[in-house]
Amino acid sequence: MPVSWDLSAGRNLLIARDERLAPPSVALDLAAMNALSCGTHDVVVLDPHRRHGWLTGLDARQSAACLSAVTPAQMSRVVTELAAGVVVRPRLLLVADLAATVAALGAQSRVALTDLAVTARERQLTVVATTADTDPRWFPEHLIDAFDDIVAPQVGAGRYREPRLWMR
Repeated sequence: MPVSWDLSAGRNLLIARDERLAPPSVALDLAAMNALSCGTHDVVVLDPHRRHGWLTGLDARQSAACLSAVTPAQMSRVVTELAAGVVVRPRLLLVADLAATVAALGAQSRVALTDLAVTARERQLTVVATTADTDPRWFPEHLIDAFDDIVAPQVGAGRYREPRLWMR
């Protein structure tokens, strides 16, 4: 079953997938390409596994519309800047492997990331993240609840089925 999701709706999206076994998330790459090619959003990428190198390359070429962070220090700095920054135009925050990103951040940055996700609409921010586990007990309080839509594979009788979009 095809799943569609509209970036302009301003809804946060969580994509459940096993980041340890999977290649880079095509969904994150497509969201970034759409935002950058249409010029609708500035793109910020938190990529602890360094799997979205083409976005890191854009940042290296001083693209004003794209910023990526791969180390814990860079990710903490970017989250702090997003939380404190003045909003000039809409932003898209792509988090490759939410669990690994949260684990890499310090306590203060975890709180800031959660606050960003919870107050995303007010900040003209849309958050798209991938994670292997959507169980809220592994994340800071309210972080998983901040995602309006969740794409998760249906699992039945030991085999993978098509993804399904769950809207809250």
